[in-house]
Amino acid sequence: MKQKKSNRNWTLILTFMTLLVVFMFIGYKLFDIQYNDTNIVITHDPTIQIVDAPRGNILSEDGRILSVTMPVYDIRLDLFTINKKLFEKEVSKLSIEINKMFPDKSASSYESLLRRNKHKRYFLLKRNVTYVQLQEMKKFPIFRLGRNRGGFIQEMKSTRDYPFGSLGKITVGKVKILKTSSGRDSIVPVNGIELAFNKYLQGVPGKEMNQEISGKVLVPKKSDQNILPQQGKNVITTINIEFQDAAELALKKKLHETKAKWGCAVLMDVETGDIKAIANLHRGEDFNYYDSKNHAIVSEIAPGSTFKLASFMSILEDKILDITDTVKTGDGKIKFYTTTISDTRKGGYGDLTFGDAFVVSSNVAISKLINESYKENPEQFISNLKRFRLTEPLQLQLPYRSEMIMRSPKDKMWSGTSLPSMSIGYEMSISPLQILTFYNAFANKGKMVLPRLVTSVKIDGNIIEKFPVEEIEERIFSEESVNKLLPYMEQVVSNQRENWTSDIVNGTANNIYTNKYKIAGKTGTCKNEYWNWSKQTKYERSYTSSFAGFFPADNPKYSCIVVINDFIDTTDLNHYGGDIAAPVFREISDKVFAFDSEMELFSNTSTNSENKIERVSVQRLTRLEENIKNRILQIINELDKGLMPNLKGMELMDVLYVLENSNLKFEYEGKGKVSYQSIKKGSNIKNQDKLKIKLF
Repeated sequence: MKQKKSNRNWTLILTFMTLLVVFMFIGYKLFDIQYNDTNIVITHDPTIQIVDAPRGNILSEDGRILSVTMPVYDIRLDLFTINKKLFEKEVSKLSIEINKMFPDKSASSYESLLRRNKHKRYFLLKRNVTYVQLQEMKKFPIFRLGRNRGGFIQEMKSTRDYPFGSLGKITVGKVKILKTSSGRDSIVPVNGIELAFNKYLQGVPGKEMNQEISGKVLVPKKSDQNILPQQGKNVITTINIEFQDAAELALKKKLHETKAKWGCAVLMDVETGDIKAIANLHRGEDFNYYDSKNHAIVSEIAPGSTFKLASFMSILEDKILDITDTVKTGDGKIKFYTTTISDTRKGGYGDLTFGDAFVVSSNVAISKLINESYKENPEQFISNLKRFRLTEPLQLQLPYRSEMIMRSPKDKMWSGTSLPSMSIGYEMSISPLQILTFYNAFANKGKMVLPRLVTSVKIDGNIIEKFPVEEIEERIFSEESVNKLLPYMEQVVSNQRENWTSDIVNGTANNIYTNKYKIAGKTGTCKNEYWNWSKQTKYERSYTSSFAGFFPADNPKYSCIVVINDFIDTTDLNHYGGDIAAPVFREISDKVFAFDSEMELFSNTSTNSENKIERVSVQRLTRLEENIKNRILQIINELDKGLMPNLKGMELMDVLYVLENSNLKFEYEGKGKVSYQSIKKGSNIKNQDKLKIKLF
């Protein structure tokens, strides 16, 4: 009898049982991980991540970008994952494309580099690749296949970009890009406007809930706790890019010529105190010059003869001497205890008027007068300097640490030589910007305005905060004193006397005279470490040269200071302010005159009709007419917006034309061009009663 075959397939049964056991084990492990392994549970809990806000931009006065946050990329390659056949076929083509974009290496060098690192999975190819370059690289052979097959890895990071390079960079400010504990890029301001206005620029960070999945990848999750970041605001500066460029180029040229340690040049709007240009250059180890320190603000120096303006104004304000009174300077030397003060002219200037003593920058004249006038009451001289705002550091929009020195009779270092030394700009330490602010007040007929670097903050084109002009309430000196000294300040540069070629009274900066517009100012020359002067050789003696002034002198629109610090003159002939700093001033003022169409309106050139005829041309008349038309249209546009325009320098006929067609009531006195308006530029005119205008 045959045995019956079993219908059971033990192979299938065993396979099924094995799979069942495996699945039960997997299920158990999943359950265990989910509920028992506490470390894994904590790792996978949702977390709240901080989301940085896009940082705002820093803009020039006309809206051009000075500083902006831009994404850049580090390009890494997973060369190991690229198919060998594909790599061998395309690596030469890829190397050629990389060389075209980054020619720092040859195509063959790039190919060798890629071949040598074929075994690596995280090879760094290039840092700081721009977005445009990134998009092009994605089209390269092999790279076009993406990360999994082409091994192309892009890592985004933030950087602060300066479209105009180093132009005014130390004032705009520098930032550091730091990595946070979560791996994010964080922008940390270091100095300048970036630091001072960080609360506006940085915006408000947001929050985002994330869930970590395998590979430590964070996936955003919807949550009521999520908060969108608020974008940073744009900061509008007073910087004029063309003027800034002109100042840096002129300054750099003179620094290379003198091999000075550092130099600065600042251009300021007389009426508002707006800093239109601020150039700071410091000599590097390679003897090139870099924008590495804001010398105009933080580098206090002994100003030398540019400080004489304060000494002369003190004498005039206290009515000790009139501008035409005679000062006896003798043979050009005067002794105060053990200190001898001399004039630069051998044999001295003899008898001079007080005004002429300013023109020739007589050390003897002013030190003698200050000492005789205030030695019994030196507090009076210091009180005048305090009124001139020269004894305390300026309050600026940028934070800075001052090491200013201005002696007073209470100081331990005060001595019998302090008054005469201070009168000529020694025994003190003061910043170039503070000296310029004082000169700007002189150009403003005694009205001082504080320097301004930022005018407003905007977001989406709308102004959300304004920073108004800060004006010292009381004039720091009288118009009468200004008007007495002003002609002599002009003679420092023009010196157009009938006998000026043979006259001993020659202006110390007559080499920068121009007939296009009038310049008024004062030269300064200082011996650095003057207390050791007798112990030093001509190869060790160092000078600081400066020039401060304003233009056009008859209707000032801009003030400017140039300082060239710490240079050696072995000839002992070429270190004076008129020779070193004044030409830089003139180069800057010429560029400003060429760029600023209003300058022709502000400038009342020589009244000599022959000079005027000589300079007139059809082209110039046409250009001037176009400038006037454009300015009138601009004024009408501002009036339509309810804002007060700048009328200074306008002819009466043109003023009457624009104002009679507006609803603004006005009255005027005098003849000529507008020199004063009672309502400030930019003010709202809707609630103003009446505009008062003075002409001269």
